[in-house]
Amino acid sequence: MEGYVILRFTIDELGKTRDIEVVDANPKRYFEREAMLALRNWKYQPKIVDGQPVSQPGQTVRLEFKLNK
Repeated sequence: MEGYVILRFTIDELGKTRDIEVVDANPKRYFEREAMLALRNWKYQPKIVDGQPVSQPGQTVRLEFKLNK
């Protein structure tokens, strides 16, 4: 079984992900939950503007899945 999930999310001022939503997935409703759980644990370096961290909405990532038989 193979598939992918494309997620849209925001990187907040602390570098944490939030507002995670599924943009596309194939197959549908198979890997979405695991993809969202994984992305919640990711940490990013926040964007700095004028010396202050700012949130970055509208980020996307594609996660690929492959399950061995």
